[in-house]
Amino acid sequence: MIPASVQIVRLSEALPGDLSALQEEAAAEGYRFVEGVLEEWDAGRYAGTDERSALFAAYRNGALAAVGAVTPDPYDPAPDLLRIRHVYVRPGCRREGVGRVLAGALIQQGLALAPRLSLNAADAGAAAFWEAMGFRPDSGGTRRSHLLAR
Repeated sequence: MIPASVQIVRLSEALPGDLSALQEEAAAEGYRFVEGVLEEWDAGRYAGTDERSALFAAYRNGALAAVGAVTPDPYDPAPDLLRIRHVYVRPGCRREGVGRVLAGALIQQGLALAPRLSLNAADAGAAAFWEAMGFRPDSGGTRRSHLLAR
């Protein structure tokens, strides 16, 4: 069931003003996911020139709750592969459906453009989440833990 209070927005012109708060929360947990988003944003990756690179924000009740991206896999140049990256859900929004809705949007975007998606789960909890979303453990690629094929 998709929570009605979650909205997904593709970001291409501006980053959310409260992204710095999300970055601080991620850093406090030891994650650099949001820093990676900022670095790639500054490099122009999500400017809309390459449809295979998309950055999404999830809002719950109008407040920024999560971010995530799908891009060409920087560790595996296979043309039939995209990678889900930089996914971070605020702690207060976990187990509320936000991550599931964001992951669904990332998977839909990615599989519309490539038959395979990869990712590297940060920990056992993330691995279980992505496996529940249909990904299978995979050690066949460089720096990936999971793979999903349509």
